[in-house]
Amino acid sequence: MKFNNIREIINSIKSKELSPREVTEYYLNRISEHNHKFNAFITILEDEALKRAKDAESEILNGVYKGPLHGIPYAAKDIINTAGTRTTNGSALYKDFIPEHDAYCISKMNDAGAILLGKTNTHQYAAASTTINAHFGTTRNPHNPLKIVGGSSGGSAAAVASKFVPISLGTDTGGSIRTPSSLCGIVGLKPTHGAISLSGVFPNSPSIDHVGPMCESVYSTALAYSALEGYDQNDMKSVEHKKIDLSQLESDIKGLKIAICPDIYQNQELDGEVEGSYEHAKSLLEDLGASITTINFEDVDIIQDLFYGIAGPEFTKVHIKQYSENPESFDPDVRKRMEWSVKVDIDDYLTALDNKIKMTRLIENKIKKFDALITPATPFTAPLIEDLNAKINQKNYDYSANYHRQFFSPFNVTGLPALVLPIGRDKSNMPIAMQIVGKKWDESKILQIAYNIEANIMYNNNISF
Repeated sequence: MKFNNIREIINSIKSKELSPREVTEYYLNRISEHNHKFNAFITILEDEALKRAKDAESEILNGVYKGPLHGIPYAAKDIINTAGTRTTNGSALYKDFIPEHDAYCISKMNDAGAILLGKTNTHQYAAASTTINAHFGTTRNPHNPLKIVGGSSGGSAAAVASKFVPISLGTDTGGSIRTPSSLCGIVGLKPTHGAISLSGVFPNSPSIDHVGPMCESVYSTALAYSALEGYDQNDMKSVEHKKIDLSQLESDIKGLKIAICPDIYQNQELDGEVEGSYEHAKSLLEDLGASITTINFEDVDIIQDLFYGIAGPEFTKVHIKQYSENPESFDPDVRKRMEWSVKVDIDDYLTALDNKIKMTRLIENKIKKFDALITPATPFTAPLIEDLNAKINQKNYDYSANYHRQFFSPFNVTGLPALVLPIGRDKSNMPIAMQIVGKKWDESKILQIAYNIEANIMYNNNISF
């Protein structure tokens, strides 16, 4: 049995030609056979998943069809609480932690009838972007297991790219959905801040934390986001908003106005192969009837510094007790993050919060006449685990210096929705991606644009196992 895409699975389940049990068994068998190569999962829920699949099958056979995600398997990053199932937060301190309640996003997926297959590996406390974890091992890229997946939602990206699940849940504070999605060749959506509740998700920097779907296609991303979004009165960051309308998802994009703004990512050099794929995607958008206009952004230094001014103190608040009592309990790169985080003083934090409002208003004003803003995603393809050298035009850069973050963090601090999707491969067959940014609460538009790109670009997402 082999599935070409999630649309095929959904239609077969709805028509009762295929049962949720058969689909779940298929994905569990893939996980059993291949997960050891990539270490996508920390915890696999075989028994629980098969029980849920049996229940879903019974419901559908008896005329209770909950919608397109009914009977569809998914995974969740292991900083997202799951009732009765351990949630490690990527740390040995939580290796036996069993939450009493599901996170709100898990409840929403359950309500949609989706079936949780397991919890995916993450960087310790979702605090950096390699998913090299001293406690639960390194997650490896399905396109080349010698290379990183990115992070911190690296296990979720690997699970989708390996076709262990069609959908996984991730979190994004400075690019943690979009970085691994880019490096693993899948679609990742960081929605508008407040669109998906953070209740039951281990905090990183709550004022810029986001939950979002990481998926095998734009179509599955749209379905997952539609199921996940909603107002949660128990989450102070949750915002009431109009539910997404997916009726235009497959419509053409003739007449849409798209902005590009190299200033905002500081005109960072791109690897030639990344730049080539990005330029091809821009040409494709124009061929499809969209117009592209270059805009400027004067205060790039301010918007780029905001991540550190905000994330530092908020991350310190979460972890200061553990850091004070046992700094060696942090992985080395996470300990480095604590070391700079504790140095950000209250005045810098308050200034950053003021600038967050100013920069949000500025960028919203810059793009108000446009339907979307596009950028490259990561300026390089996945580096080797061994040396973490990110290659840009034959030059080595230290991946841990976060050259990729400047493409992503401005949209965390402003809360604008941003999606990445694959648009090509380099000569070593590693994925290349681009980013589409929208106005607040306009996820439908960036999904529509992404759908058109995906439908018209020659990207082969097949893997060889």
